[in-house]
Amino acid sequence: MTFRDVTNIALGEQFDSALTRELASAQVVVVLIGPSWLDELVQRLDKPGVDYVRVEVAAALRKGKRVIPVLVRGAELPPLRLLPEDLASLAKRQAMTLRDESWSQDVDRLIGAIGRPYRWSVVALRVILALIFIVVGVKLLLPSLPADRANDVVFLRVLVGSLLAVYLVIEAALAFRYFKNLKHGWQLQNLR
Repeated sequence: MTFRDVTNIALGEQFDSALTRELASAQVVVVLIGPSWLDELVQRLDKPGVDYVRVEVAAALRKGKRVIPVLVRGAELPPLRLLPEDLASLAKRQAMTLRDESWSQDVDRLIGAIGRPYRWSVVALRVILALIFIVVGVKLLLPSLPADRANDVVFLRVLVGSLLAVYLVIEAALAFRYFKNLKHGWQLQNLR
């Protein structure tokens, strides 16, 4: 799920607790940095408690979240020496630039680097469909089985269970490959 403070915090909800809750469950934090980001940050340095951008980014860095600086409109990553201590490690993060002339490709690269969420509801649907196909397939197979096997409930349960187990191993292999590629992408993706 994507969370954006200005759109996802309900009216009347306490801002601080909503940010804390959402940040705790976040896997990736994207920090959009425009050309005036650093100047605006410097202007608010004497108000660290009310600068929610700083609070969010500093908390994400402190909690060891995967923080991706995304540079827009020609911005550059702020130098370490100009950042306050709680944001200093932001300057050491691999950044990505989103450019107007290649916006779609850049956004696709960003999504690829972050990783698309694993669609558990689709997996559940595939498992249910597989079970239905297995049961129907075994039922269609019954006339070709010897009479003692076709009437043996234990044999039929073991057959259906075995076929379902084979399918679940295939599904687990697909999930393993997905998460392995996601982890590999996090470690090796060069975003610049």
